[in-house]
Amino acid sequence: MTERPPGTMPPPPSPLAGLAGLVLLGLLLFGLLQPPSPEKPLPAGALFPRRALVGEEVRLGIGALDPGRVRVSVEGVEARVVARRPGEVRFLVPEVPGGPRRVRAEGSPAVEAVLGVLGQVVRDEALLFLPKGASLRLPEGFGVLEARDLGPCGGRLYRVSVGGLPLGLALEHLAAQDAAYRADPESLWSLDALDPAQALGAKALWERGFRGRGVAVAVLDTGVGEHPLLEGRRLPGADLVDGDALPEDAFPGGHGTGVAGLVLAVAPEARVLPVRVCDAKGVCRASRVVQGVCYALERGPRPLVLNLSLGGDTPVEALEAILRQALSEGVPVVAAAGNQGKEGPAHYPAAWDLTGLLAVGALDEGLEAPAPFSTWGGYVDLAAPGEGLPCPAPGGGMASCRGTSFAAPLAAGALALLLEARPGLSPEAYARLLQEAARPLPFPKEAVGAGALDLARVPLN
Repeated sequence: MTERPPGTMPPPPSPLAGLAGLVLLGLLLFGLLQPPSPEKPLPAGALFPRRALVGEEVRLGIGALDPGRVRVSVEGVEARVVARRPGEVRFLVPEVPGGPRRVRAEGSPAVEAVLGVLGQVVRDEALLFLPKGASLRLPEGFGVLEARDLGPCGGRLYRVSVGGLPLGLALEHLAAQDAAYRADPESLWSLDALDPAQALGAKALWERGFRGRGVAVAVLDTGVGEHPLLEGRRLPGADLVDGDALPEDAFPGGHGTGVAGLVLAVAPEARVLPVRVCDAKGVCRASRVVQGVCYALERGPRPLVLNLSLGGDTPVEALEAILRQALSEGVPVVAAAGNQGKEGPAHYPAAWDLTGLLAVGALDEGLEAPAPFSTWGGYVDLAAPGEGLPCPAPGGGMASCRGTSFAAPLAAGALALLLEARPGLSPEAYARLLQEAARPLPFPKEAVGAGALDLARVPLN
């Protein structure tokens, strides 16, 4: 039987939830100005576009500063300047969190501005709110994906495709169509949960350029559904329940989709290989799990990590042998420790004594103690966050996930970073690196293993 987190994940929030706050925030922070002419340098301190994704190009008016010498930073992080001319420079938004961020051009005097960095958003869509009585006009290449009358709220809300433009520029073009229009990103909000990457110290590796590039993580689960956060990161997989090549997530509220999203929250440039071995009721037959591991070993690109957020109390020797083979081939394996609490039975496959297999328990929201549901056992190797985790749900929404099912993929994502940063080691060596770097906790090894997973403490040389 599959490991199922305590409680049921809530359904994805309505795309219209919080609309009034979203529109008001857009009004207060960004205003509605016509796009300036590209031929004229911007006034000192002006930005175009005024909102942009990380990596997108932004123009900054610098006034009388020497464009050949000016340096630009966003929230203290240096930005790459890609073009310079009198009165203006163009820079690429560096890796900073979403939200209003301070831009500074060094000089005497310095020039400062506020850029709306677009964080967790749908990259190729926008929201357009039209007040009652306004007619719709879209720039060339844009298209309507969905339209909703807002009833007592008044007006009409459109979800539109942006024609392949950079999102920040697309928002400017939409707002410029009519002074009454309100153009906003399609934000992917969560339930005020923690940031898994921050909690694990993953950003220490990101800053050194390691983001899981080139590594695949096989998610043997309920399938992996469509979600903007997974776009471009899902490899073709297999559905071993229905016997086809469409491993969509049929579990109510999603399970495998959340697992895949948490892998990518830690290793955003890794790829996920979806292998559906669990049915819509959450039952994972051992025969399918065995087939799933073999499928991943045969079809999965290398380097590869296996994530098993499933298990039960009855071991299956065939699966143990197959996982031993995977480890011998240099493929690390991560398994969830179980959700049966301190007195619960051993949870397989996590409980097998396989060198290089990482059995992962769950921490509570304070990250200082084991979660009450996390199974104790001498096989537990590490603990990772397991409550209040923001994870994607099939169809585009977000949910709050809890359970060792969702602690395990954080460790799988950590391994993906290490496989890129320190290639060629054995699964045993990677497991040892994570255990030796774990943050000690004042609890028995049976509860938290070596301690809390902490990538910031892992040596990279």
